[in-house]
Amino acid sequence: MSDAALGMDGLLTWTQARLVSHAAGKPLQLATARLDESHGSLLGEALVTLADEPSVDVAQFDGYAVCAGGPWTLIDLSPEVALPQRYATKLRAFEPVPPHTDAVLPFSQGQLVEIQADEHQVIAYDSLNGTPDENARPDFGSGIIRQAAIAGAGRELVPADSLVTPHVISLAAAAGYDHLRICRPPVVSTLIIGESLLDQGPPRSDRARDALGISIPAFVGALGARGNPHVRASETRDLLLEEIEDSHADLLITTGSTAPGGENLLRTVLRDLAAHWLIDGVTMTPGAQVLLARLPDGKLLLGLPGDPRSALAALMTIAPPLIAGLRGAAWVESTHTAVLMGETPLPDYAEDTTIVPVRVSTSPAGRTAQILDSDGPAGLSGVAGATDFAIVSPEMGSPGDVVLTISPFGA
Repeated sequence: MSDAALGMDGLLTWTQARLVSHAAGKPLQLATARLDESHGSLLGEALVTLADEPSVDVAQFDGYAVCAGGPWTLIDLSPEVALPQRYATKLRAFEPVPPHTDAVLPFSQGQLVEIQADEHQVIAYDSLNGTPDENARPDFGSGIIRQAAIAGAGRELVPADSLVTPHVISLAAAAGYDHLRICRPPVVSTLIIGESLLDQGPPRSDRARDALGISIPAFVGALGARGNPHVRASETRDLLLEEIEDSHADLLITTGSTAPGGENLLRTVLRDLAAHWLIDGVTMTPGAQVLLARLPDGKLLLGLPGDPRSALAALMTIAPPLIAGLRGAAWVESTHTAVLMGETPLPDYAEDTTIVPVRVSTSPAGRTAQILDSDGPAGLSGVAGATDFAIVSPEMGSPGDVVLTISPFGA
């Protein structure tokens, strides 16, 4: 069976690959998560008030709860005890008012008068002249926030599909939630194919340092996924097949072994698994040799090239819309543009979209993109210093061209 028979016929453009990736990421099932686990997820169900707000009649401000006409004798009272006529008790804002309370008089609108040792009276000020008047009294019900006046039980606070931010978590806690129903964030595992790469220390003449295993989990984590630590897979068919079959992740990202060819290990394993090909190459430089497949058990496999610069270009192209789809989030392509301030490197093929690290500056005249050199270890100095990436279509690339820009996380 040829590689073409495994999936889509022909390479996809950069834009097509983004659309296919988002469509491939079917939203995962809802899950219940603790508040401290829910940050960055999408609400699976609307956040609603669990009870009336307030749950009982409460004081609107610091003041005296009063009953009937004044003056009122000041007493200490338990909240559940009814307030007798012509008596008052002190309340703090949002404290429940005692039964039979007619109004709450602000401290500033009443005078406290000592009539004998350990006995005080409250006299309200006349609303016109501001002097104490024993016949003055607040309007009935004033200063009281009635039960459910702010919100009745079941009122929507935050709609479903909203991002769970720290502020949403604070609101949920204040409303009495311990858990939230969320669209379960995808679990992403990273599989580094090959045993020759070093995990620590400087590279040697015969062995390169792995630059991807430590960064991919961080990248997908920034997109709202749960990135597992990377694992290493031996370059043998049976062991690679075992690693893929044993993975419980929603998305498995591999590095290396994506080049076309019948003897390619990853492609051989995917063929043996009867994987359904979704993307088999993208017309872009770097990162063309990227693949996306759906395995028979439903999980997705994103195969990145082994070259770090190519892998990161492919990762920022495919992973953001794919993970957005898995999270149940909409995908809206970037509309940011900038004026190129230099000549972009030539693509590998004339029809390729070129992904170029740039440093974007903003001025009253608009946004400009300074192209960064792709040098340094593994050619990653430009990638590391970029504020954005220019997406340069085949007909573009000269100084003064206006090009699309995306963030380092592909949005």
